[in-house]
Amino acid sequence: MFGLEAIQGSASFLVSLIFHFCLLFVLAMFTVVQPPEDPIQLTVVEAEPEEHLQPLEIELDQSEVISSEMKVANMAVTEEGLQGMVQASLSSPPMEMPPMKFKNAPLSAQADSLVTKETKFLVQEMPIGSVGSAQAVVEDYQEAMDQISQELIWMLSKNKVLVIWLFDQSESMKDDQKDIRARIHRIYAEVGISEHSKGDALTTGVASFGQGFELHTKAPTSDLDEIDDAIASVPVDPSGVEMFSSAVAEALKLHRRYAKIANRKIALIVVTDESGNASDNEGQLESAISIAKATDTRVFVLGREAVFGYPFAHVQWTHPLDGSQHLLPVDRGPEAAMVEQLQTDGFGKRTDALASGFGPFDQVRMAKETGGIFFMLPGEESNINNSIDLRYEPKTMDMYRPDLRSRLEQVNEIKNDPLKTLVTKIIYDLNPYQESVADVIEIQQVFSRDLPTFRQQVRQQQAKMITYVTYLDRAIDAAEKNRDLRDQSTSLRWSANYDLLYGQLLAYRARAFEYGAYLTKFAENPAKLPPIPPYMEFRGWRLATAKDLSAPDKTESDIAHSREVLQFVIDEHAGTPWATRASWEIKRGFGVKLEPIIFDTRRLLNRPQPRPPAMGMPARPPLQIPKL
Repeated sequence: MFGLEAIQGSASFLVSLIFHFCLLFVLAMFTVVQPPEDPIQLTVVEAEPEEHLQPLEIELDQSEVISSEMKVANMAVTEEGLQGMVQASLSSPPMEMPPMKFKNAPLSAQADSLVTKETKFLVQEMPIGSVGSAQAVVEDYQEAMDQISQELIWMLSKNKVLVIWLFDQSESMKDDQKDIRARIHRIYAEVGISEHSKGDALTTGVASFGQGFELHTKAPTSDLDEIDDAIASVPVDPSGVEMFSSAVAEALKLHRRYAKIANRKIALIVVTDESGNASDNEGQLESAISIAKATDTRVFVLGREAVFGYPFAHVQWTHPLDGSQHLLPVDRGPEAAMVEQLQTDGFGKRTDALASGFGPFDQVRMAKETGGIFFMLPGEESNINNSIDLRYEPKTMDMYRPDLRSRLEQVNEIKNDPLKTLVTKIIYDLNPYQESVADVIEIQQVFSRDLPTFRQQVRQQQAKMITYVTYLDRAIDAAEKNRDLRDQSTSLRWSANYDLLYGQLLAYRARAFEYGAYLTKFAENPAKLPPIPPYMEFRGWRLATAKDLSAPDKTESDIAHSREVLQFVIDEHAGTPWATRASWEIKRGFGVKLEPIIFDTRRLLNRPQPRPPAMGMPARPPLQIPKL
């Protein structure tokens, strides 16, 4: 009985199993997804063999070749637009736009196309550790170092940190490097008391740059004495070239493998008093920013204020052998991606150093894009020619902040903004760095002491003035006919650019007439020299501005109009470099005069005498004018 019931149960179980199996199979058939008509092809990528991890105290990977010289010719050329206008900020701004036929220029546009895009804030208050705090005005290195200490502590609260100090190799930076060395123990002491900086959480590398690049720490270290010695070993590069953007990229390439293996965030601190070689910045800035972002690096810059609308400041230098005076250019600007101010002072290339209220464009953009900070240190302007170093209120200047987008983006916008196009074309037409017009824009300012030679020079300049005034006429005509572009613009910065430009053009045309009239009278009746001691030597005549007029019948109208416009700039844009520049133009006076160049020969009595070459040795080369 038991056996029969077991057999019957087994049969029922078997039938049930077969039934449910068939049911599941049928249901599965309905859930199969039909393959697509074009099946996706999978690409099989074989994994690369894992690199053997070496100890973290290894020297930096020397497969990353350290450049001894960074040549502009070897660098990538960025796309240009508006006939080379992107080159406007270079050390010798070529501004290769041909003279524009202003009267026929299609500069009118619909009102809605005149609205300029909003730019991001340059000066802003942000808490420690925030990303995008582009600029901070500080009183000295100590204040900047205190803020950097807080930034490093904030970074250490999240990750281990590699600090890379990158120093400018110029002669003018030696004192700054001493200041850094004196304070660096304090910054590391402050970071050291943080609960996040235990052990080797913070390591440091030291490098420097000029025309080339040099690494001073074979591997990142936490030894303060080694860091101090590395900073002390920074050399002086006599080339006068500072490849800022390329140096940032080079430093990061050399350290990125170490940072990746050690799982460290990077803080790159650049210490410099110049804006860097303009051609290098033009070609390599965006690439350096990309590398910084890819390596998760924050770039901090301890730098100087940019010159207002001009790439250079000029340092006064006296030749020790012949006593001649020289103005040596140094890269100190501009604050914008491309120059937005006239590059001429009405007689030739500008030699002023008016403070802009902002740091150099390339360095501020680098800091902003990487989440770092540009620390604007006060300038030491004792030997800077025509220095006007004023402090401007950040709240006022924020309304005039320069655009910090890439140059290529800004070139494209200028081509589509009638006011920016107008102002930029006038600047380019009157650019003394442009070879095709330099002979016209550069007016002779130093004349011979020999009367026949002097009169010949005057005749040459009088002929040139006809063409120069024609240039100014065309520029003024274009500005006046397109005044509505300024009135419709929503950009306070570009309205100020137009206002100052127009006032300057009127002033320069008046001075051009005064120049021709004064030289004619002077050539006919030269001024007599005042009595001078025998040790004083008369070397010629130098042009200067004056309040007295030589041709008021031809210039009073322009002068009155120029004063009115410049005074409007002072009132409308008070507390800005535009107002300061307008005041300077008025105070210069609208007339001209010649002043005698008198040299004190006693200065040569103690001059160093070159030693005669030894027998059979070639003569020593003459003393070279230094490059800063």
